[in-house]
Amino acid sequence: MRALLTSLKALAPAPIKRAWRRFRTSPPAPAQPERGRSDETGAISAPPELWHLVGAADADFIRVGQGFKSLFLDAGLKPHHALLDVGCGIGRAAAPLVDYLDENGRYAGFDVMSEAIDWCRANIAVGDPRFEFLHADMHSDRYNPGGTQPASAYIFPYPDASFDYVWLGSVFTHLLAADQAQFAREIERVLRPGGVSIISWYLIDDEARANAGEGRAAFDFAHALDGCWTATPDLPEAVIGYDLQAVRDQYEALGLDVLNQALGVWRREPLQDQDIIIARKRA
Repeated sequence: MRALLTSLKALAPAPIKRAWRRFRTSPPAPAQPERGRSDETGAISAPPELWHLVGAADADFIRVGQGFKSLFLDAGLKPHHALLDVGCGIGRAAAPLVDYLDENGRYAGFDVMSEAIDWCRANIAVGDPRFEFLHADMHSDRYNPGGTQPASAYIFPYPDASFDYVWLGSVFTHLLAADQAQFAREIERVLRPGGVSIISWYLIDDEARANAGEGRAAFDFAHALDGCWTATPDLPEAVIGYDLQAVRDQYEALGLDVLNQALGVWRREPLQDQDIIIARKRA
C-alpha cells in the first residue's frame, strides 16, 4: 500500500496535488506505540505485527493515515459527509477521521480480514456511533479462503445513496472480473448523486504492454483471465490488471463521470505505484 501513496500525489485537481506534496515532505511521525495505544500526540496506531495485513510491513501507520485524510479533505470531504472505506484493513483511513467528522458525519468500513476488523473495533472510535467496522464473509483465495459468500454476489450492507465518498485502495488490484463488476455496481448504488469514488487500479494500455515486454514494468500481465489479466497465474488474485478502455467504458455505463485519471509509474519502472481514477456519480 505504501506504493499507492506515491501515485496519489499525481492526482488533479491542483489542491489534491498540494496535499500530497505536503504529505510527502512532512517530517516523520513519532515512533509507533506498541499495542494500538495513542502516541504522545493522541494519534491511534496499529501494532507493527498487524501491518502485514495491508502489505505494508514497514509503513508508518499515522503518517499514511494523515495522508489519506489530506486526500479526502482536498477532494472535498466535509465534516458532515459519509465515507465508505471498502477494504478498510487496519483502519489507517479511519483513525484520522475520528476528530474530523462532526455529529452528522459517518465512516463505515468493511474487510474480509476478520483480524483487522477485530482490531479496528477494539481500538478506533470504540462506542462511537459515527464509526462502524464490518467483517465481510466473502471468499478470497488470498485474504479469506474460508469465506462463504462469493464476491460476485456480495451486496454492500448499506442502503442506496447513503455515502458521499467511496474509497478503495488496492482492492480492485486483487479482484477477478465478476467480483470487480459486482463491487462497481454496488459502489454506484451506495453513492449519493454527486458522490465521489476514489479507486486504485492496475490499468493496462499500450505503454504498459510494451514496457512489460521489454522487462521495464513492475508487472507483466501476460496471463489472460475472464475479463482481466494476472501477473501471478499460480495465485491470480495476488496481482490483477484491467484493460484501461474497458474500465473507462464501465464507468460510463454506470453513470460515473471520470474527473481525474492518474497513471502510475508501475508501467515504466519496477515500482508498484498504482493507477488512480476519481469519478463522480451523475446527479
